[in-house]
Amino acid sequence: MKGAQKLFLIPLILLSIQSLSVPYAVFNHKIFYVPGQGPVVETYFDIYGKSITLMKLAEEEEDAFQGEVELTIIFKRNGQIITYDKKSLKSPIMSQGNIVDFIDVQRFAVPSGKYEVEIELKDLNANEESASTVATVNFEVPEVPKGIFFSDIELVSAYKKTTEPGLLSKSGYDLLPMVSDSILKPEMKEVVIYTELYGTDQQLEEDEMFLLTAYIAYADSSKPVESTRKYMRRSSGSVIPILTTLSLADINQGEYVIVLEARTRENELFAKVEHEIKRDKKAAVDVLSLMEGEDIASTWVSKFETKASIYDYVHSVRPIATAQEQAMLSNSFREFEKSELKYLRSFMYAFWESRTPGDGEYSWLVYKEKVDFVNEEFGSINKQGFESDRGRVYLQYGPPNDLTDRANEPSSYPYQIWRYYKTGQYNNVRFVFYDPTLMAVDYQLLHAEGIRGEINNPQWRMLLEQRNTPMNNINQENGKDHFGGRVDDFFDNPR
Repeated sequence: MKGAQKLFLIPLILLSIQSLSVPYAVFNHKIFYVPGQGPVVETYFDIYGKSITLMKLAEEEEDAFQGEVELTIIFKRNGQIITYDKKSLKSPIMSQGNIVDFIDVQRFAVPSGKYEVEIELKDLNANEESASTVATVNFEVPEVPKGIFFSDIELVSAYKKTTEPGLLSKSGYDLLPMVSDSILKPEMKEVVIYTELYGTDQQLEEDEMFLLTAYIAYADSSKPVESTRKYMRRSSGSVIPILTTLSLADINQGEYVIVLEARTRENELFAKVEHEIKRDKKAAVDVLSLMEGEDIASTWVSKFETKASIYDYVHSVRPIATAQEQAMLSNSFREFEKSELKYLRSFMYAFWESRTPGDGEYSWLVYKEKVDFVNEEFGSINKQGFESDRGRVYLQYGPPNDLTDRANEPSSYPYQIWRYYKTGQYNNVRFVFYDPTLMAVDYQLLHAEGIRGEINNPQWRMLLEQRNTPMNNINQENGKDHFGGRVDDFFDNPR
């Protein structure tokens, strides 16, 4: 199940900060399958209770309030509507002192393909006509794999045995999804995972036993954390549901992968699925709450007196921002004209104060020096330095230990090789940048090695040397030997 194994879609914050009276939510999705029918996309929304209008309930006790939103989801493929849904959601009944978030789960049976999913979340109790949030999410639903394969891995916040089937019900349990599933909070002592295995009834003998293994591995080395390993025996069937917990006692700060494997009795691997996670030592600070609750009029961000003075700097933090913060930048501050100074200031303040409480300005000024450097060093007519590939890598990982700059090799495009002896938990990391325009200004990231989450292109040598040598074989990885060409030497032995 190659496609689904790599389908790690980042949760999207649906937010329009032009008015804090609009609703916002975290969105995520997973892909499951119905044998003989095809894929099913499960959509998850975690709606932020403080972002909606709460109305007092007359029939309830004095301190009883409830909100209501309208959620519209439209699946489009090649511009055509494939399916859609519109419904109203009522929040739990809440008191003013205990406002909680609430979750929506939906399922959509759709054919495979690339989708553009349009989402609108509207506050039905708000006075303003424009009290809604609109966002678009793009993702791919892969073809149904052949043989034996897993669904996506769903992280679960809570579960119980099903008494009355509903949208939370799967395989005899009601599962409350962990919508933001890329970061494990430090207070978590275990993680609950759910996935499904398909096709064993077609590939194995009837009721044939096989072994399932679940564990957490280090992202950089793929080495399992042995204390997390769990074994389960199952017999073949059309759909094999797997609901289990993994201990987080030995999962310290860092990047990891949750892994499930299915093996025969002879220990032959026949299916595998992974889900990338991170673990933080300290509790994450809610940036949205900081933006909403802090009075920043007299703080250091008041030094930004105009939108022009802060707008680019707000976007310059993207290389070090979380996935949710990046989504906020993309959806809330995408256009200069529609961004308001007070919300730009709020984001900047919350971003840095959430990282170094009470000393956010100092951390920002240290980072600003790096931003000013990359703008000067890597900027071009059409792009700020922090928007360039080299600028992004510099801000995210720091300056390289070694840098090879080759602008004039006879048959290669201008290129640079950056090497890091160690960055984070990764060792001997190398980035290859090149400029196919031959202008030697805006170098594009062509290949990265030794680090997860960056582009890994097996054909990078061939593409680099395509300046005078057309690539006729799409599977070819190595270029031809050329006089003066030393890319392999510089890549393997940086100067």
